[in-house]
Amino acid sequence: MHSVRKKIHPGFAYGGFLAGCLCLFLVLMTNASSPDRLILGTWKEVTWEYEKVDNYQDEVALQRRVIDYGMRQLIAKDLIIHEAEQWRFLPNGTLQLLTRPGSERAVQWSLKGRGHILTMQYDQLLEESYTIAKLTENELVLYFHTDIEVRGIAKITFRKIR
Repeated sequence: MHSVRKKIHPGFAYGGFLAGCLCLFLVLMTNASSPDRLILGTWKEVTWEYEKVDNYQDEVALQRRVIDYGMRQLIAKDLIIHEAEQWRFLPNGTLQLLTRPGSERAVQWSLKGRGHILTMQYDQLLEESYTIAKLTENELVLYFHTDIEVRGIAKITFRKIR
């Protein structure tokens, strides 16, 4: 007796393959952490550095690239983040900037673009934008342009503490 082998219609094979790819895509997307969730929590400033510097006469002074406390104060003097050492991102869009125990400033935050632009708004008058260069569960790296003393891109690195 001969067994009759049935051919599978190519439409079923392609449809099954497409459905499998779609299911895999959906599983991967639901398990991926969004920047909105990753940024929530309390972050502590670790370092301020120059990421890129335009022409500067005293190259020797910038070899370490670390921005010292005095220069940091000068750069951040007119910024919302002035003197903030801890940043607490809350789910309601509030960012608490903590300078020392008992002293804090609240601003509104949001992520724009594909989650790589952090904007802060204070009193609906002042708005600042920072580029998120890296965002993981434990590390946040922000870039912003500065033209005080040294013109270039400053980099602030944070570690998550809670």
